[in-house]
Amino acid sequence: MARSNPDPFHFKAGRVLAGKYVVAEFLGGGWEGEAYLVHEKSTGFPRVAKFYYPERNEKGKSLKEYVKRLEKLSDLNCVIRYMHSDSIRFRGEKLDFMVSTRAPGKQLSYYVKKRGGALKPLEALLITEQIAIGLEAIHAQGLYHGDVHEDNVMVRRVGIHFEVRFLDFINLGPTSRERKRDDVYDMMTLLRDMTGGKKKYAKQPEIVKALVKGGRRDLIYKTFPTARRVRNFLQATDAPDFI
Repeated sequence: MARSNPDPFHFKAGRVLAGKYVVAEFLGGGWEGEAYLVHEKSTGFPRVAKFYYPERNEKGKSLKEYVKRLEKLSDLNCVIRYMHSDSIRFRGEKLDFMVSTRAPGKQLSYYVKKRGGALKPLEALLITEQIAIGLEAIHAQGLYHGDVHEDNVMVRRVGIHFEVRFLDFINLGPTSRERKRDDVYDMMTLLRDMTGGKKKYAKQPEIVKALVKGGRRDLIYKTFPTARRVRNFLQATDAPDFI
């Protein structure tokens, strides 16, 4: 039986993996594994390597599923680009990892922390619009994300606009209407968190409250059953007073 909390890998900066990649820094961990910024030993180019916990990647199934999703979404600008897979021996076990391009920008959590724990409402809404556009495109391909939160969204500011890319798709089962709705709910939860969380929610402008619905899943599902509905709402809304 798989352990509930796998032991972390703790790869240190400077360690060479598979004879090809030099670890630069730890980027974050999730249920399936851990991601590291690495540099190709031969070229120095930055890449991202995601290492899978063996007990959550039986026979390479989790890695293969992730690669399959990335390949299906390869024409979309909102996802990272898969390069190749490899493996190393670690603690006596085979450890699979996937190498991808490094998404430009920073994790959304970095921007929120840099702003003291809360983005300005306009910034958060502009980012939410891009997340909605990305999820709409992913859903149109018959897939879902499954784990939308501030560490799985990469953000780059370009002038007054934002570019968004998604990390770490999670396979929770076949794509369904419910899975897509859950992505929308996670997006609204993220909007609330971006603007300061529950403590600051009461002071948010009405447009934020119209989307977040107090965090009530049933109301979000009823008003915004799809990412397209969120995108249409944001793009059709007159400029609020706080702009």
